[in-house]
Amino acid sequence: MNLLNAFIVIHLKLKQYKLQFIFFFLFWFIGFIFFLITEPEYSFGRIILFSITVGLPSDVGDFGQFYAIILPILLEVIFFGFIMGELFEKYNPVITSRILASHKRNHAVIIGYQHLSERILEYCVKNKNQFCLIEDNEELVEDLLNAGHPIVIGDATETANLESANVKYAKDVFINVNDVRLAIICTEKIRKMNPLCRIYVRAFEDHIQEYLSEPPLNAFSFSTSKWAMEGIHEWTKNKTGSVIVIGRDNLTHRIAYHISQQPDREVYLFDDIHDGIEFVVNKQLHICNEFACFLSDLRAHVNLEEVTQVFICWKKESEFDEAIYLTSKFNLRYPHIEVFVRTFDEELKDIIKKYNAKTFSTSERAFKMLQKEVTQDSAIAPKKL
Repeated sequence: MNLLNAFIVIHLKLKQYKLQFIFFFLFWFIGFIFFLITEPEYSFGRIILFSITVGLPSDVGDFGQFYAIILPILLEVIFFGFIMGELFEKYNPVITSRILASHKRNHAVIIGYQHLSERILEYCVKNKNQFCLIEDNEELVEDLLNAGHPIVIGDATETANLESANVKYAKDVFINVNDVRLAIICTEKIRKMNPLCRIYVRAFEDHIQEYLSEPPLNAFSFSTSKWAMEGIHEWTKNKTGSVIVIGRDNLTHRIAYHISQQPDREVYLFDDIHDGIEFVVNKQLHICNEFACFLSDLRAHVNLEEVTQVFICWKKESEFDEAIYLTSKFNLRYPHIEVFVRTFDEELKDIIKKYNAKTFSTSERAFKMLQKEVTQDSAIAPKKL
């Protein structure tokens, strides 16, 4: 824990035991007044010593004797039992991280801990740039809390949480959440609190992006799936044969829709959550509302001999085992098929490549594209060589 964290912990502990301090002070003050009145022949200095039970008059009364017994007990219990023990105990990291965030100035505020946010945060830590994070899922950022990073746990639409992140003094705000309503509310509240900071918002729909970019919000709105599609276009250009697309987010739907517009290509979209997509469905796009993790699941809908490309776009870490399994089976049974796997962990790319598959990361590309849009003093601006 650094020096600032230590001071914050001490401050919080003293504040937490304020009532104990007040009670102890009042008890001491009563004793001081008692000796001041009952022992007028002694000097002021001796009265102070009496009040802290360092020596007592020989003829002290019952209250004086009671006081001499109780004060040392209170001193031991409150100061040495409670306070000193708590000061050396690690404080609640949620509270400490929140206080740390409130001390930030001229920093970047990251809202939502998604894959893109993780890259932004890692870049700030690596380059020692000031930042704080707002995330309502404590378990998701448990390691970051224990590491002592400035984090506000709570709903980013609540003004109190934005104030705790010191949005008023932020220079950059990165809103990376899946809920469009939350993104809009956050943008509007942040703009009222800080008219000058630069706001970057991830949004899928074009009309939402247009709304966020217009005055008075003046935010830069972007879609990670649109940026990722630039690479997908190259992989699917002038290709033939059927295509399988597996996933359940905007990028998955964009890939399926884009390929279905190419001539003489049949696209089979396996999405176990949605039964439709945001785009106009055509006859070449077939939506299979089920979770496909085995080749048998796919064979029930499509002739794999006719398939030339497969895009596995799952983004849950828990589903990466299924992605590896499918990739290995395609490589073993259908080596003619090009397999593309979405990954977020750099260390997993080598595993995928063992099966002659290509990997792509929407967050990695989005981060690089976002760096091109920020100003030179931004927390994620590329470092000049």
